[in-house]
Amino acid sequence: MLASPGTLPIHEADGSWAYEVKWDGMRAIASIVRGRVRLTSRSEMDVTARFREIAEAPALVDLPEGTCIDGEIVAFDAQGRPSFSLLAPRIQNHRLNTVAVSYVVFDILADGESPLLDQPYATRRDRLAAAVEPSPFVVVPDAFDDGEALLATTAEQGLEGVMAKRVTSTYQPGIRSADWVKVPHRRTHSYVIGGWKHGTTHSQPLASLLVGTPTADGLLVYDGAVGSGLGEREVRALLPVMNDIERDERPFHWATTLPDEDTVSWVEPLLVVDVEHLGRTGGAMLRQPTVVRLRPDLSYEAVWQEGGA
Repeated sequence: MLASPGTLPIHEADGSWAYEVKWDGMRAIASIVRGRVRLTSRSEMDVTARFREIAEAPALVDLPEGTCIDGEIVAFDAQGRPSFSLLAPRIQNHRLNTVAVSYVVFDILADGESPLLDQPYATRRDRLAAAVEPSPFVVVPDAFDDGEALLATTAEQGLEGVMAKRVTSTYQPGIRSADWVKVPHRRTHSYVIGGWKHGTTHSQPLASLLVGTPTADGLLVYDGAVGSGLGEREVRALLPVMNDIERDERPFHWATTLPDEDTVSWVEPLLVVDVEHLGRTGGAMLRQPTVVRLRPDLSYEAVWQEGGA
C-alpha cells in the first residue's frame, strides 16, 4: 500500500487519523515462509541476503508460519536519525554488512494464517504490537493522535516527515491510497536518469545528471539537469554503471531544452535518484534542483507509480 502526497488532515482532528514518523529507508515486506524470513523490496526483489541480521532476528523468526509484516529497513546515523546514504551501499552490495540496520515495522498483513487486509488500520496496529516483540534489529514505533505536534517534533529532529493514516482504512496492496497521506518536510521526489552531461576537467568528469519523469504511456519526460549535490561518492558510484548502460538515442520524449548532444551521454532509463527542488520554472524545468541521494531500491516502474511533481 502506498501513500498519496498531501498536507496534514488537521481538519479531521476527531480521532479518525493516526500519525506515524515517515522513515527514510527502504520499504520491505517480511514473510514467514517454511519457517524462514523472506524480505522483499518494493520492486519485488528478494533482499534477504543483504539484511541477514533482520532475517535472523528472533522477533521475526519466531512468528507463526504465514505471517506477513510491512515496514522500512533503516540505517541510523550517530545522532539516531535515519540516513539513506548510509543504507544505500548495503542495498547495492549484499556482502557489505558494516553498516548496522533495523527493521522498523508499521503494519501487519497476515497474523499466521489469518489474513488482515480487510481489517481496519487500528485493528492491524493492535495485532502488530501483540505479534512482534521489539528487539535490537526490529523496532515497533508508536502511532500518535496529534499530527501537528508530531510534524513539529520531526522537523526539529531533522526527520523526513509524517505519515497520516485513516484509522478505519483497510490495507490496499499496490494502491496509492488517499487513506494514507505522506507529509514530508522537504519537496523531494524521485526521477529517472536518462543521461549525463560531461564535466570539463579530469577531476570533474560528471557535470550534471539529466533526469525525467515516466508517463503512463511509457515515455520519459525531461525535467532538467541536476548538478548540485553530486559529491565524489555519488560520481564514483554512478559513472561505471552509466558507462555500462550507455545508448545511442536519447530516452527523453519532447525534450526541447536539452544540453548540446556533443556534451552528453545517453543511458538506458534504469537508474533512479532523489532530487530536492523549489518547484518548476516557467519552462516546466525543476527549479534549483539538488541531488539528495541515489535510489538503488527503486525502478523506473516505481517512479511511474509515484507520479511526477
